[in-house]
Amino acid sequence: MGGGFWPTLPLKMPYSEGVPHWWDPAWWIFQIVVMSILLLTLRKVAMSIDRDEKSSQRTSRRPGTGANTPQPPSISG
Repeated sequence: MGGGFWPTLPLKMPYSEGVPHWWDPAWWIFQIVVMSILLLTLRKVAMSIDRDEKSSQRTSRRPGTGANTPQPPSISG
């Protein structure tokens, strides 16, 4: 086992002298764009699900959700 602080993969990625200098920044920009699109898409889906739930809760008449429902007792401490 290595004595380094940070965990590493079992396979080491060799450094290639043939990789152009622009490749690393291009790869990180690509990753940032893809992850941003993914996060914004997931946020949009979650907000639409919340909006649908909120509208269905207003129209549904479930027992225990009305204004005349007694509140549970509060425990003062």
